[in-house]
Amino acid sequence: MLAGAGAMIVASRALAQGKTVDVLVKNSPKAIFAPATVNIRVGDTVKWTNPSFITHSVTFDPAQAADVGNAALPPGVAPFDSGAMEEGTTFSHMFTQNGTYKYFCKFHEAMGMVGTVVVS
Repeated sequence: MLAGAGAMIVASRALAQGKTVDVLVKNSPKAIFAPATVNIRVGDTVKWTNPSFITHSVTFDPAQAADVGNAALPPGVAPFDSGAMEEGTTFSHMFTQNGTYKYFCKFHEAMGMVGTVVVS
């Protein structure tokens, strides 16, 4: 049992030491997440920043997607969402499970505002 507890401590430290990757929510020349795809490791955090006066979201919820192909989660991962991101706000999420996560802006999905996080 002690070996298991030690492994949990090591895993927790590894998650705590993850890096943060920045994604910018852009409007010009069109609404996009930049970069559109990020490749990270388990325990890393992605931070989205909206510098614009236009409201956006970072939505990882297939049930809210107009196009089912714009949202996907690895098995067992619960949907999550930034809510409305007003000018100057940020949203951060630590990824703790391998897989491909597809997300969208629920206000601008129809305009092609989608992104992908690949966790390995």
